[in-house]
Amino acid sequence: MPSNNNLFQSSTNYFHQHKPGTSSHESASTLTSSAVISPSSSSKPLFVDEICLDGKTQPPSLKIGDRVVWLSDNGPEYGVVKWLGKLPDVGNDWMAGVDFVNPVGSGIGQYNDHQLFQTKMNHASLVPIIGLIRASDFQGAEINDIEKKDINKEIVPPIKPKRTKYKTDSLKNLLDKTRDKVPLTKNDASLKQTPKNFDNSQKQSIFSKVKNLTDDLKEINLVNKEENFDEIAYNKANCSISKENKSCKTIINVKKENPMETQNASLNVIIASSDSIRNSSGKLEFSSSLSPTNDSSPDHEQKDELFEIGSVVQVKINSRPYHGVIRWLGFLKNDCDFMIESIRKSDKHFKNAVAGIELEEEISGLTSGTLNGKKYFHCPMNKAYFVSLEECSKDERFCSSKMQSASDSNRSENVQDSSHFGSIDCPTVLGDVPPLNAASLAKFTGKNRGIQGHHNSCYLDATLFAMFSFTSIFESLLNRPKRLTDIPEYSEVQRILKEEIVNPLRANHYVRADRVMRLRKILDKISSVRGLTSEEKDPEEFINLLLNEILKTDPFLKLSSGLESSFYQLFIEKDESLQIPNVQQLFDQSFLASDIKLLEVPACLMIQMPRFGRDFKMYSKIQPSLFLDVTNVLDNSPRQCIICGRMAQVECKECFGKFGKGLDSITYCAGCLEKTHIHKKRLKHKTTALKIPSEFAMLQNHTQIPRVLMELFAVLCIETSHYVSFVKCGNDPDSPWCFFDSMADRKGEKNGYNIPEVIAFPDLKWWLSKDAYNDLLTIKDEKLIPELPRRLFSDAYICFYSSDVNRYR
Repeated sequence: MPSNNNLFQSSTNYFHQHKPGTSSHESASTLTSSAVISPSSSSKPLFVDEICLDGKTQPPSLKIGDRVVWLSDNGPEYGVVKWLGKLPDVGNDWMAGVDFVNPVGSGIGQYNDHQLFQTKMNHASLVPIIGLIRASDFQGAEINDIEKKDINKEIVPPIKPKRTKYKTDSLKNLLDKTRDKVPLTKNDASLKQTPKNFDNSQKQSIFSKVKNLTDDLKEINLVNKEENFDEIAYNKANCSISKENKSCKTIINVKKENPMETQNASLNVIIASSDSIRNSSGKLEFSSSLSPTNDSSPDHEQKDELFEIGSVVQVKINSRPYHGVIRWLGFLKNDCDFMIESIRKSDKHFKNAVAGIELEEEISGLTSGTLNGKKYFHCPMNKAYFVSLEECSKDERFCSSKMQSASDSNRSENVQDSSHFGSIDCPTVLGDVPPLNAASLAKFTGKNRGIQGHHNSCYLDATLFAMFSFTSIFESLLNRPKRLTDIPEYSEVQRILKEEIVNPLRANHYVRADRVMRLRKILDKISSVRGLTSEEKDPEEFINLLLNEILKTDPFLKLSSGLESSFYQLFIEKDESLQIPNVQQLFDQSFLASDIKLLEVPACLMIQMPRFGRDFKMYSKIQPSLFLDVTNVLDNSPRQCIICGRMAQVECKECFGKFGKGLDSITYCAGCLEKTHIHKKRLKHKTTALKIPSEFAMLQNHTQIPRVLMELFAVLCIETSHYVSFVKCGNDPDSPWCFFDSMADRKGEKNGYNIPEVIAFPDLKWWLSKDAYNDLLTIKDEKLIPELPRRLFSDAYICFYSSDVNRYR
């Protein structure tokens, strides 16, 4: 909140005289001014830029584009500052040209034939800055996520205050009590004083009343049937809390006449103070506790779901659940639409958000992404469905039932009792347990093996299985002693990870979901990432959180650009000549385009495939390479001439693919470079000298140039927001592979639990061979490819490679 002095102290009566809808001419006679306006500027308004040119004049406290609030007799009115400056017939005080959300102004932003800014009719007003409050301050510093999208666009209007229409006597009495507590009306004696007559205590009292009023407001969004979401009506009611009644109930009755009526539903909303869940008429009640401690409860955290573009959701149409993917998310208001990337249920604007969903099934009468003649997204005809986001829920096929309170009052953190996850015991395992090997695979396969999934945990389950089941590359995460610079919870996170997840996985081949939930809860509590206990996340988000933020391991990748990272994202342009590229080809193309090198051989190289989000894939299939040659991307490593095979001294990127394949094709010794570049097509090629290790330069004629290879040990895959993993079972060249799915099966429905499964995949090595690649090129129907190799090629998301160099960090 701005300081009281800044808002109220003035030598003029602007706060009352200049209100939206009143021109400056009408009030000029009542205004006094201590400023001196030069004759040259007497006929036109002065803009803020020209006023501040002298470098001495302090700019105003507001900026163009700021969201502001003007307190009218009927409540707060919201707007955006479109102009700042001074008016010749007003004085030396800063004025703001405001584009109000509601038509409470006059005109379209014109002053004395000067167009200061542009608005719709009756939305413009010139207001002294002292009479405005920043919207973020007025709302308790809670800033709308979409306000910074584009200041030139009209913002989504906040709740428009209206006079309360009392539905029942009990509600009227409830509101009367609240109004008596906060007597902020136009007849309030304290507001009849001019700003200059306020003392500090009175100013503080006014602001306290405004703050209390906004804290007591409960906002309810109504969707108007006739407007198809173009008009969003708002209602606002006060709720007071007493010792006997600490909750406010919202009763919603949705009338539907046909399957498509959901999109144009008419919602009758009544506010009541009843404690019953259903009233006599059968209307459903949703309780919203106003207890101050409610927001921090575990149940609240689980309900604070994140909806974003790409989220898989379900919605009921004519009482039947339909599933689909959110393709458009935002707000619809008149002719002004605002698209957002994501929103949480806890966001106060959640009730106003609209989702454009691409359904899995066709429904006659739907569109291909068009609403009211405007295209919002593209999808097949009869699959686009627009609905209030409140009517959407997460797809139950990919998450189990919501967390329930533990019956034991001594059980902390509200973790479900283990009986909710089946009868298999999962004891804590102390000490050091080595990774599994090929000999363990027979006991490791089957149902109830691996990590049990629960409540959107597949991203974490598949990642932990890949990182710890059969490899020791990440072993340092389990054993590094705590340093002074580590977070206070470091030891507890490390203990849970090692003794409750990794050790049981290796020793007993099974980790129950409540063990993983302990890790999710502590990470959700201490990290910068929200929603780890209930929402869908990406593996790279979890790995970055665990490695960089919590356990603070050294980054695996150190690049010549000076950057360090745990992942390498393939950034390439699609090569139409490649039907099914392999990771080596994409890796070479990406480093060629990026002009960077690796400073050292990483112990682990995690490569993200060229796909964006959960749906878009640059290539329909990618073949993971069993071995990745990183010789040509190392900054200080000897390389081979593509022509004669001797030590290369220069590289020519413009020769990529001319005399060979991959990055091998761009390196030459001095003699071969001269011969190949005599040709007129290559005369203007730009070359770069290579760094040659001094110790190798002396031995180049007596030894072969070594190749630096990294070996594939795991692949994370994603299909329809569900993650699985393929993992190599050991370090030997001939070690078999297995497939893991933490939610492969399920026992029970709403109150059931998931059953994880590990399947042996001995043929994976063949499927990554040259013979299999040739066969894939001839297969036109994907259904002819067995399920596991099809998922490996079509859904590859992150490939994990290891090296014997720097293996133990």
